[in-house]
Amino acid sequence: MIELYRHQQIALSHMRTNSSFLLAMEQGTGKTLTALTRLAELAERGKIDSALIVAPKAVLASWERDVEKFDRDRQRLLRRILTIVNYDLVWRRSEYRRHWGAIVIDEAHYVKNRTSNRSKAILEMALDSDYRYALTGTPISNGALHDIWSLMAFLEPVKIPRGIGTTAFPEAGPTYYNFQDRYCFLDQYFKPYRYRHVDELQEVIADHSYRVKKIDCLDLPDKLPDEIYEIDLAEPKLYKELVKESAIMEIELLAENPLLRMLRLRQLCSGHLPNVGSLKCGKLKALGEYLDGYDDKLVIFAQFTASIDDISGLLKKRKVKHVVLDGRSKDKAIWRKFQTDDSIRVIICQYEAGATGIDLFAASTILYYEPTIRSNTLEQSRDRIHRVGQSHPCSYVHFISKGTIEREIYRALQGFADFSEKLFSEYISEYARSHRGGAR
Repeated sequence: MIELYRHQQIALSHMRTNSSFLLAMEQGTGKTLTALTRLAELAERGKIDSALIVAPKAVLASWERDVEKFDRDRQRLLRRILTIVNYDLVWRRSEYRRHWGAIVIDEAHYVKNRTSNRSKAILEMALDSDYRYALTGTPISNGALHDIWSLMAFLEPVKIPRGIGTTAFPEAGPTYYNFQDRYCFLDQYFKPYRYRHVDELQEVIADHSYRVKKIDCLDLPDKLPDEIYEIDLAEPKLYKELVKESAIMEIELLAENPLLRMLRLRQLCSGHLPNVGSLKCGKLKALGEYLDGYDDKLVIFAQFTASIDDISGLLKKRKVKHVVLDGRSKDKAIWRKFQTDDSIRVIICQYEAGATGIDLFAASTILYYEPTIRSNTLEQSRDRIHRVGQSHPCSYVHFISKGTIEREIYRALQGFADFSEKLFSEYISEYARSHRGGAR
């Protein structure tokens, strides 16, 4: 039997008394387990016989892993009723446009753009469901109160002549333009830039949601369990060839030395090879999706300079102020600016430059863009945010390329072991056995 923390029990009690509800719970506070517990209860009582979970592609596996935390009976029940799908597919495929006993949208800020195809599809589906739950750590980003309209329309949908409206704002009316007239001042481009009747609006939001921040959860451990984001490998053909043949002939890349081959496989997982440049990689897209739902300071660790440049380029494109600490940095104390300057939201660290000797407790989350192969380096990097001065429980997010050497590296690190040449040889042998004759 799963034992929920007190804040999860409170969240569950809200879900029990509301057929539609928003869990505005910060990352690491356990909203996935809470939602699954509620879905299991509804199924056990015959209230639902199907449930659709919509989430970003990189976090789908976390739902499947959390199902495994339940006892055997509830696991069977949840697997029978659950359909788990990513946002990119849910609006493209007609089989999802049907009645669902319950719909859960994870990282629910993905539907904040009411005019997007994904939002329109999900709001239509919400109208034909019995229970609706939304999960997000950032229901409102950068003070944009108008973003809440789509979430409320998901929770309390109503059919209107031109699509879906909501009954959540009785003082405004069902349409977005009713909401805008009641609560927003518009700029010269007819975009909301300031708000009125804010107390009334916040009261509506409070009636439909439960807010949890890590700092408020005294029952949480000081280091939260790792969160794994599984990223699809974008170049499987090249990867397979390099594993089996120690070479990729079409690009004239040789890696006959085992350590060199291990290095090249790791680089390929992050979308780079020497003398080739950038390859397809899903990690940058996953990082962008992660940042969409994250407003606090963030530490990112990466191994390769090409990855660091990719990350920095993405942050520049998104106008996210950041600093870099790697072997090329002239200012080795640049981390102090991250600590003291509130406008600097992200620091990108190379393991060798940032894993020891510095304080990064201005953030409470580290994202590992790619794994190190040294157990001691990982543990030292974890402690950059888990230090005297830290007031929040600490979160650790790992991007792992699915079905690759990165999974084996992470497994070794979890056992506090380095990923050695011996482990690499075992990985190559096991890969050859499992892929013999075209088996997958």
